[in-house]
Amino acid sequence: MLLPLTIYLQKIGLEDTYFGLIWVYQLICLSLIQWILRGDFEDIPADVAYAYCIAGHDVWATFRRIALPLAGPGIAAAGLLAFIFAWNNFVFALVLASADKQPVTVGALAFITASGIQYGQVAAGIVLSIAPTLALALYAQRYLVEGLSLGAVKG
Repeated sequence: MLLPLTIYLQKIGLEDTYFGLIWVYQLICLSLIQWILRGDFEDIPADVAYAYCIAGHDVWATFRRIALPLAGPGIAAAGLLAFIFAWNNFVFALVLASADKQPVTVGALAFITASGIQYGQVAAGIVLSIAPTLALALYAQRYLVEGLSLGAVKG
């Protein structure tokens, strides 16, 4: 998967750019987000949305005022999981980005050299790589369980 992505990014001129790396991460996380949110949007009662449309509102207003608030916990859970999945994805940033555009998770690898491992710098890099994920997970914790259980398959 890396070779075609590398060739494609070279052809469109996005190799070694932040936009190219963001685009690759978006492509990877899109299927995860769709898989999680599909069940959430299917659980929205069609009668409620239909009644709102009959009241004279268009489809976009129905989506914005009915569907999005009802699927809010699922959207928060999908966003958190996509962030964690992209943040922990090591290989794509290692191959597709140069040293000045790599995230912290890949940058910590620079402290492991042939002369030895610089444990202090590696530990600082690990703490820096964990801090955003931990902060986001603590903030969205109340939505995570609710969002993951609402879109679950019911049997």
